Amino acid sequence: MANQNTRQQDRNSTGRQPRKRAIRRRMLTYLALAVIIPLLAVVAAPWMEEAPLREAEALLESGEPGKALRLVDGFLSEHRGHEAALALKARGLVAVQQPGQALSLLLQVGMASDKDLKAYTDACLMLQRWTDALPVLEVREKKSPQDADLLHELSGCLAKLSQYDRAVEVAERFTLLPDCESRGYTLQGMLERDRGNSQRCCEAWAEVLKRNPEATDLQITPREFFLEYGRSLLQVSDYPAAVEALARSAEMETTPETNSLYGKALMLCGRAEEAEARWKLALVKTPDARLAAEGMAEILMSRGQFEEALGVLRPLSESELLRSSTSFLLQRVTGLLKRPEEAEQWKERTELLRLREEARVSMEQVVIFSPGSLWANVFQAYFLAEQDNLLQATALLKPCVKEESHEFIHALWDAVEKDQPLPPIETAPLEKN
Repeated sequence: MANQNTRQQDRNSTGRQPRKRAIRRRMLTYLALAVIIPLLAVVAAPWMEEAPLREAEALLESGEPGKALRLVDGFLSEHRGHEAALALKARGLVAVQQPGQALSLLLQVGMASDKDLKAYTDACLMLQRWTDALPVLEVREKKSPQDADLLHELSGCLAKLSQYDRAVEVAERFTLLPDCESRGYTLQGMLERDRGNSQRCCEAWAEVLKRNPEATDLQITPREFFLEYGRSLLQVSDYPAAVEALARSAEMETTPETNSLYGKALMLCGRAEEAEARWKLALVKTPDARLAAEGMAEILMSRGQFEEALGVLRPLSESELLRSSTSFLLQRVTGLLKRPEEAEQWKERTELLRLREEARVSMEQVVIFSPGSLWANVFQAYFLAEQDNLLQATALLKPCVKEESHEFIHALWDAVEKDQPLPPIETAPLEKN
């Protein structure tokens, strides 16, 4: 009997243990849910709250920045100062060509993502803030060394700061990327042209035509490509090839610039009648087309038609872009017309213009061949100020201004700081550089 009672007690005890464990499990589950559900709510609430931002980003990626900005502005009306929303707004502003406001926002909230960094550099490039764009472009390039668009932008930015050796090196890397050969050689040619190496420019663009005979799908139109190629071929005295390239440009669209250069190439090939016809076409539309006017004046003077030659040159005589070559022709023709006082005035003006042109060439050489030096930065600042890019001129020039600095530097600094006329270019101290 005692044994039976013991066994019954064991069975009762054994039955109660699973029930107790089940109860404990349920209690633990309830407790866990009591903790987890509020945590999920805390995590999910912001995620749900930021749904408009995800929708706005999708719109931005699909090419609808206007709609994206409206969504972001609506979100910001209820969540002022929301950093992710402000950064997204900045990216949208870049997409609608409002780089100034975009840059202000990015500087305010920082750049937490690669997309933010891209928006920053895009805004800087739009605003021509080359010195601000460059370090961030270099950071992005380290992260994405095979990004074709990024390499193209980096090369262009370096060129704007006259760092041509580095710009060409980046352009060569761009050329090696898949489907980038033609555009890469086009870029190399542009860089070589801009730093005055016409021979290398022609070599690069010849490589373009080997791969892409019609010069399509490049950074510039086929008409522009053949125009610039013809211009560079003239620089290296390959006149027949220049005629061929310029003829192709003229077939696509006849402009005063094309006719002017085409006429020059034809004349240098001994095809005077065709050259004259091209120059006349240019002057009908643009009386101050310099190359055409100078070419026609030479022809008319060779025929003894001095008044007619003077008439062709007159539209250029008061131009702010008057060149010494035009001034010299005016000196010659007024002399041939027996107007000694006028000829003497043009002689003096020719000498001054030559002095300025030689100064500009010398300054450009310093900038190109001594990048980063004191005077390269000063002269680069001068050129930027000429383009009304006072912000970048200030950034380059400010470290160069010291109490003992050359008077040209102080004069340039005063002009840039006060937005006043620049010191005459011929006053630059070129003999020391």
